[in-house]
Amino acid sequence: MEEADSATQGSIVDFVTAAYSSPDEPKLAIPTGLVVAGPSIASHGPYFGRLGRKIRADTDSAYIVLTAGECPNLKTLLKHLVKKATSRVEDEDEDDVDQPSRPSRYGPRLLNYDLGHIQEWLKKNHVSSVVVTVQDSEAFDAGLLIDLIDLLQ
Repeated sequence: MEEADSATQGSIVDFVTAAYSSPDEPKLAIPTGLVVAGPSIASHGPYFGRLGRKIRADTDSAYIVLTAGECPNLKTLLKHLVKKATSRVEDEDEDDVDQPSRPSRYGPRLLNYDLGHIQEWLKKNHVSSVVVTVQDSEAFDAGLLIDLIDLLQ
């Protein structure tokens, strides 16, 4: 399957690389692409897994997959986004998503759904971009997707 998907994955990696090739230039919009993985929902998970491995191998990007089932509302979506972005562990245990963040003696304590965690993690780990994929976008609430895009902007 990976060989069959290689052309598509190569195009996506090229898009990710080009979207963040000049980090000093201000971005007026979020570089966005739409990839429809096909009608077979059973193949979506493996496809996005292969895509994530390719993006992490070929770029200096964090790769996050969100699904509608784990993101019923904006607060939970942001908790998952922060946790997945800052951990870089593929099969993580998500039981502690609701645990509050630890207080910091260097500034105000950020809540566990604050996107500031991702900004700090990017600086600390020298990651050029965060690629967020929505595996089952048709199942997401439209308002929730709009809020996510607004916040990432």
